[in-house]
Amino acid sequence: MTAPLDPDSTSPKGAQSLSRAVAVLRAVADAPTHGARLADLMAHTGLSKPTTHRLAATLVHEGLLAYDPATRLYTLGAFCLSLGRRAGTMPAETATESDPASVPSLYQRPEYRGDAIALAHLLCDRHLPGKRSHPAMIHESVSGQTSELSFGRLADYSSRFARVLASIGIKKGDCVAVMLPKGVELIIAALAIWRVGAVYMPLFSTYSASAVNARLESSDVKAIVANRVLVERARKYIKPSTPVFLVEGDHINRIEGRVTQFWSSIYEAEPLAEAATYAADDPFLMTYSTKTVEPRYGLFTPVRALAAIEQYMRLGLDVRDEDVFWNMTDQGWEYGIFYGLVGPLLIGTSILFCDGPYDVSQGYRVLSKFRVTNLTAAPSQIKAWRRGDPSAASHQLALRVVTVGGEPLPRDIIAWVTQKLGVPLINQYGHREAGMIIGMKHDPHDPRSLNRVSVGRVAPGFSLVVLDDKGAELGVGAEGILAIHVRRSPLFWFRAYSKDEVATKARFRFGSAYYIIGDTGHMDADGCVHYSGQASHAISMHTD
Repeated sequence: MTAPLDPDSTSPKGAQSLSRAVAVLRAVADAPTHGARLADLMAHTGLSKPTTHRLAATLVHEGLLAYDPATRLYTLGAFCLSLGRRAGTMPAETATESDPASVPSLYQRPEYRGDAIALAHLLCDRHLPGKRSHPAMIHESVSGQTSELSFGRLADYSSRFARVLASIGIKKGDCVAVMLPKGVELIIAALAIWRVGAVYMPLFSTYSASAVNARLESSDVKAIVANRVLVERARKYIKPSTPVFLVEGDHINRIEGRVTQFWSSIYEAEPLAEAATYAADDPFLMTYSTKTVEPRYGLFTPVRALAAIEQYMRLGLDVRDEDVFWNMTDQGWEYGIFYGLVGPLLIGTSILFCDGPYDVSQGYRVLSKFRVTNLTAAPSQIKAWRRGDPSAASHQLALRVVTVGGEPLPRDIIAWVTQKLGVPLINQYGHREAGMIIGMKHDPHDPRSLNRVSVGRVAPGFSLVVLDDKGAELGVGAEGILAIHVRRSPLFWFRAYSKDEVATKARFRFGSAYYIIGDTGHMDADGCVHYSGQASHAISMHTD
């Protein structure tokens, strides 16, 4: 560490703040790769604590630094790292190799490792000291009625329902199916399942009865939580021995004897004293492809995937403490589960749920009513928004950023979001087996960004390579098979499909070192990914 130096001593008049900010940047750049604490920055620059904190916070806000509130470490932000690449500090031919080492994820933390991870603590209980009355979920009905569920009530209700689940023998590793619309019951059921160490399996609201049955059988479900509509859809497939928790409603007597009333059981139970723990590789989610009736590509998501989920929430989606965040996507596919349910709970921000079928006019009403600042949606949803008029909203929209995950958007959609809504659009891509790993920002204040043809850069913690048809890595500009380099991707968590060796081998056709995404493209000298084909339609997280 260099000796403290007053950064203002040789600065021209009026440039003191800029000079101090540069000094803080240099201090972070000189720090070890894991980052620097505020005290380190103060010692390096000789600045006071308030000044150092103010400058560091501003640099984080501008993307020049990154800050991890858990470890309290500052590291260089994505913008500084990209400048380094452009300036040639990393040779083009070694950029892919060195990316994960030189851009370590801040979210590979101790709480996501080991064999005693209290998932319910990470997703709820640790937020209670400062956010007990803060809404964990805000629910908006089709009729416009708003209700809230605080973190305190979520902790209480989920602890009680966890006791109910434990009383019928649900234990660590058991799979519990949830067939519920977006609402308080869904979030309570999910957290209760995680309190007993079990595996949460959501069922898509549009599944046919045969698709529901196939998934119940394949996953060996031990219990079901549902409302009447979805139970009726699959009632002839549900085994008499399978416990069913039914959200109260009319006609529940039609399946009397096989069900327990959800809310009644909660009110009658005492809270479960202690939450079960998971090992990092233990699964906590179970999902299948949504595109087939048969249960294909069964995906167990392990607890260590939380590191990648948190990174995407904070860096990919740029969710800030002051944001009103809304993930519009359905809870039946991974983008909605990872970043609409698990992600908000993980970072302690409110989940905004709207029930009923998707409607453009309702979307604008919700944006306006709740002053949503950070919106993420599926491509089909954002394309539909052009059918409405944002100026017709009851209040002026407060959007700061819009993110779309799943597929490359056409230029007219990019232009509409950036010009009509006047906010940056981040178009991102990924895989259900990895989460979102590539993204490109289109900013109306940066005309050059609107014409970029690349799909973006790879997120920290992942390394993307291009392979030929024999599994050899190709150089810059060469067209080939896109793959994740497993050893150089510490945030990549997928290892195998459930009960499907054939599908697993197809993903690792060149051995365990490479995960085959299934699409073709190339990488340029700046480390940007250029996507050219869908060999297996795999670049969309909601597509096989």
